[in-house]
Amino acid sequence: MESLASSSSSSSSSTSVRHVRSISLPSRPHPSTLQVEEELTYLKTCSSSMATVDTVSGSLVAMERLYTSVNDLLSLPLTQQALFTKDENLVDELLDRSMKLLDVCGSIKDVMEQVKEHVRNVQSALRRKKAYPSTDASSIRKLVKDANRAILALKKIDSKIGDNDALLDLDHHLSAVIRSLRDASAVSVSVFRSVLSVNSIFVSKEKSTKWSLVSNLIRKGNTVGVDHPQISDEARECHIEVIQNNLESMFRTLMKTRVSLLNIRSQ
Repeated sequence: MESLASSSSSSSSSTSVRHVRSISLPSRPHPSTLQVEEELTYLKTCSSSMATVDTVSGSLVAMERLYTSVNDLLSLPLTQQALFTKDENLVDELLDRSMKLLDVCGSIKDVMEQVKEHVRNVQSALRRKKAYPSTDASSIRKLVKDANRAILALKKIDSKIGDNDALLDLDHHLSAVIRSLRDASAVSVSVFRSVLSVNSIFVSKEKSTKWSLVSNLIRKGNTVGVDHPQISDEARECHIEVIQNNLESMFRTLMKTRVSLLNIRSQ
């Protein structure tokens, strides 16, 4: 009888141990989270390479895939419920961040448009044997400064998002989502800086001191190494348009991210 009780007690204890162990097992990451991590790894590898037109274009395409995966993550009922019920301020912070990302992307789109106009103006000036238009230099200078300010504003708000670690510790999925958003934003800053840096390829060919100053301004503050190959005027305009198209697609994807957050906020 005592043996039976001992066996029963042992069985109960074993069941209890198994139960405790099952509770302590970490939850399996959602496939969308794994996809985000995969794209982040690829983009971090790209950011360590020399910036060229091809690598920048490839990084923008990869960044669009990254935020498509982020949007998939935000569309999950589990994510929406966690964000909605845990902390209203967290959603507001993410919304603010999404606006800053759109500001950065929009600013760089403006830079690219002005640089393309500059390339066309230079081509026209060379054909007519006229001086380079002085307004281009000041316009590009202002737009680059605006873009760099937008990047700094984005980095500042990123440091504050989800800083309530006690709250995030209560929800492993929410913690993974916030970490994904933080990392995505950090790598976005690197990619956007590469886009700004590679613009020096398009304006540094001119021998005019004025254009050398603009080229230096574009490179200033960007630690990304840039390869400066010899590119024809026609090829430069084609490269610019490729980057512009990539930026436009990226802008639309970022807008979807903001809409997803607004939908969560309005629940």
